[in-house]
Amino acid sequence: MKHIMKTALFASALAFAVPQAAVAQDEYPLTGAEWIEVTGISIEDGGGYKYATWLATEWRKRMDYAVSQGWIESYEIWSNAHGRADEPDMWLITRFDTFESNEEWEARNRQMRQYMQRNIQQLQTESGDRAKYRTVLGDVLIKRLVWRD
Repeated sequence: MKHIMKTALFASALAFAVPQAAVAQDEYPLTGAEWIEVTGISIEDGGGYKYATWLATEWRKRMDYAVSQGWIESYEIWSNAHGRADEPDMWLITRFDTFESNEEWEARNRQMRQYMQRNIQQLQTESGDRAKYRTVLGDVLIKRLVWRD
């Protein structure tokens, strides 16, 4: 009788353990943590100081505001110390958790223009002026993965 009770107890415990083990085996070992947008920038000879000044003033003001609004988690500037031909001189990195809807994107842009006291035409002109000393080589959108522990 004692042996039958132990066997029944073991069998019932096993019945509950097997479905959980099957579920655990069906999960990918990595999960997404955050989105990271990386923009490669090429700087024309002699334009480094001018671009760094713009980054330290206008761009930083915009990015700090985006962080304060919770739109992005953080941002960074990385320099390519030993760049080869056709590689960016620097990367602008923005970290965020989720994408906004189209409506939210439009509302954020309106709010940012109001905060920066600029209209669309002014912002486009300023971007064109920066094209004299910097070129945006492209963007990469990547997802940071973490262990599913």
